[in-house]
Amino acid sequence: MPMNILYVEDNKINAMVMDKMLSKNNANVILAENGSQALKVVKDQRLDLILVDINLGLNQMDGCELLQRFKKLDLLNNIPVFAVTAYAMPGDKQRFINIGFDNYFSKPVNFDKLLDVISTIRNNLDTKQMT
Repeated sequence: MPMNILYVEDNKINAMVMDKMLSKNNANVILAENGSQALKVVKDQRLDLILVDINLGLNQMDGCELLQRFKKLDLLNNIPVFAVTAYAMPGDKQRFINIGFDNYFSKPVNFDKLLDVISTIRNNLDTKQMT
């Protein structure tokens, strides 16, 4: 069964690349280009994973604020949320984990590593569905 993955990304090229990579690996990718769209998707869809860019454009809520809104509205229901960001300086990963993201991937994304983590999530979901 395909995983439902929300990718929140304002850059259309980045969104297209991620969509292609994940779709080729048995994922149903839902794209949102800003926090408002993402909040609506999370309220309306059954999701298995959320990937969030941190910088979502000028005059838009950023990925950290979006994560806090998800949590404040109690929308996550144990859905893992990963930061996907160009912030790649020493300490950035720990900073985003401390904010509350479940994992962190710097851009350009190492798709092999991301797919390994997604595979682990998929296996956990399959195990839960069998019990």
